[in-house]
Amino acid sequence: MPKLKFYSDFADLLPQNHPYIKVYNQLKENFGGANMIVMAIEVEQGTIFNNETLKLVSDATQGLDSLPGVNHNLVSSLAHRTIRKTFLDDMGGFASAPFYDPNHPKLTVEELDQLKKDVIANPTVYGLLVSPDMTSALIKAQLNESGLDYSKTFESLMRVRQSLSIPGHKIHVTGNPVLTGWVYTYLNQILLIMFCTLVLLTVLLIVYFRRLYGVALPLLGIALSSIWGLGFMSLMGINLEPLSLPIPFLIAARATSHGVQLVVRYYEELAIVHNGKKAARNALDALFRPGSLAIIVDAIGIAVLVLGAAPFNKKLGISAGFWGFSVIFTVHFMVPLALTVLPQPKKMTNSNQSIRQFLGNVMAKTGGTEGGARSILLLTLIGAIGAMYFTSKVQLGESEPGSPLLHRTHDYNVSTTAINHLYPGSEELHVAVKTRDKGGIKRPEVMAAIEHFQAHMLADPALGGTKALPGVVRVVNRLIHNDDPRWMQLPDSIDEIGGLMFAYMASSPIPGALKEYVNPDEDLADIVFYYKDHQADTTARIVKLAEEGIKKASQEVPDMSIELGGGIVGVTAAVNQSLHHDHMIIIPAVMMTAFLLVMIYYSSIHAGWLMVLPMLFSTLMTYAYMGAMNIGISVNTVPVIAVGVGVGIDYAVYFMDRIREEMVIRKSIHQSVIHAVATTGYAVSFTAITLIAGVILWIFMSDLRFQSDAAVLLSFMLIVNAIAAVLIVPAWCVVFRPAFVMNTHFDEDGVLENNSIPLSSRSEVKCSNH
Repeated sequence: MPKLKFYSDFADLLPQNHPYIKVYNQLKENFGGANMIVMAIEVEQGTIFNNETLKLVSDATQGLDSLPGVNHNLVSSLAHRTIRKTFLDDMGGFASAPFYDPNHPKLTVEELDQLKKDVIANPTVYGLLVSPDMTSALIKAQLNESGLDYSKTFESLMRVRQSLSIPGHKIHVTGNPVLTGWVYTYLNQILLIMFCTLVLLTVLLIVYFRRLYGVALPLLGIALSSIWGLGFMSLMGINLEPLSLPIPFLIAARATSHGVQLVVRYYEELAIVHNGKKAARNALDALFRPGSLAIIVDAIGIAVLVLGAAPFNKKLGISAGFWGFSVIFTVHFMVPLALTVLPQPKKMTNSNQSIRQFLGNVMAKTGGTEGGARSILLLTLIGAIGAMYFTSKVQLGESEPGSPLLHRTHDYNVSTTAINHLYPGSEELHVAVKTRDKGGIKRPEVMAAIEHFQAHMLADPALGGTKALPGVVRVVNRLIHNDDPRWMQLPDSIDEIGGLMFAYMASSPIPGALKEYVNPDEDLADIVFYYKDHQADTTARIVKLAEEGIKKASQEVPDMSIELGGGIVGVTAAVNQSLHHDHMIIIPAVMMTAFLLVMIYYSSIHAGWLMVLPMLFSTLMTYAYMGAMNIGISVNTVPVIAVGVGVGIDYAVYFMDRIREEMVIRKSIHQSVIHAVATTGYAVSFTAITLIAGVILWIFMSDLRFQSDAAVLLSFMLIVNAIAAVLIVPAWCVVFRPAFVMNTHFDEDGVLENNSIPLSSRSEVKCSNH
């Protein structure tokens, strides 16, 4: 466990086999990726063209350029060495100079006015690095993804930001590294929530049991399962992801719930047999089948996350799946073994009998009757139909601008909103243009196709601006013709275009002047599009429009290809498309696994269907809740949903097994259901409270909006699952009387078995009462 690493790896969140991500990986080193820091310096009055503000922009540029992990060739700002104005010197040759020279920070009024004119005349600066209203300047810094320390980079960034804080100016900072850095700042809060959750679980156990074993053994189960789970992660070299922390908490809480079930049954048996060792053995005999089944379904339900496209899902599926499966050893066998070894309790009577009687009486008047059971099933059907309306509103991907990981009033989201208001957009889409032959980008028809594609994309109202090589060629062509605007056009020959590109590079005293537009072999070019958000609707619309444009471009120039897509918009589009694929596989896989395992365990198709029914209902209600609350399905919420889906079977299996057991004794389905709710229902209700306690403090104590929303979502799923199990399973048994419930017996070893009835005739067999 001491070797366990706690960090977030951006590459783990990306579906590496998706074609967009392959393009992203190809583009990110030369042209920039999604790990970009964007800082805006905004003046409260006037424009940025004053010495104080320009020096602030220069200091900010140097500050970002000095951050650990920054790619120094991919820093852009009005005050950066790579952003230069090109002009003709007195001899008619090309020359270039920085827009702002930090060695000469004191500019006269005339020089400031000329700088303003130079900025307006340059389309790669005006509107992109200086806002159209001249009130702010933008600094962008691309980070190298390999070995990136988000925490260290964020701390350095915040120091830079603090040093820039002077009256009359606002500093806005956004970008994926900033978002990840903010998440890291809540580590101490996360540790506090962990401690408080453990205290809350302890208090609940004390209130519920008021007995030493009832408190100590479930807590021991938490400790053992956590050690197994975290130790396994460390052994496998899997990092603990900050955003996935609610899931380990839920697994630990589920370990507690299984321990609670065993201890409750132990005290029930103790009150009957008055022998501690026999009571422990009886508890394990009674709960081995439902408990092991629930644990295995839980574990496999989490493990199917490995089917997801992102490495994050695969790591989580392996580690959390093992963690969930280990509960069989750390809790299900450990608790009865401990109860066998520990001294026998002196008090052997059951407490809280009044609550048990209350639950039994309620069930006797509702689900324990034919009419009540039918009413419950009818209301369930009506609820499911109503939920479909809200389910249709659930989106794949983010459903709002900014980041749903943080609250809307958080500095990150406020900064993102401000920058998107000031500029065409801080969210970039990078598109790769490739030709078969080296130097092919210089061909006039390729240049024209790039511009046609840019024009096609400009039809989208969310697009604020675009940048590509043809724009540079046009500007240089105008310059060599006495700055005549009529010459701002693309030449007709590859030699002329190549000459203009060479002239531009020769005019710059720094190497790689065109590196942000084209690679050295000139067979790969980058087009950048700027958007104000990367919401699910926006990215879907962008992709559809781009695919139409790519189809047209391929017809214009057959040996040229245009491929999506780098930048945060391209990455988000890839993730959203993979999410749809993952979502359509993972959730049905959990359901199918549960169905098959239950069917095999009980040798009954009806049993499999009955256990999946509450899961289907609770899952449908969960999606309805997400649709109503505007929570999108993201790479972070899919694991939460998958884990929550598997929880439902815990309650249902324990209920079903107790009904079968009571049926052998009482020979009446109505009395069996009532007694099952009075006994197991009491334990299940506390189990639900225990599971909710494992995540509920995240709602009130976490400043991370995602963790808070995930906790609300999990709490909702746990409550609905418990209600569905308590109501649907008994009601179904009363109305349809499935054979695997009605026709059972104890064998010579005291194990509950099905009667010898052909599988095909086990769907609905009435109780024979003989």
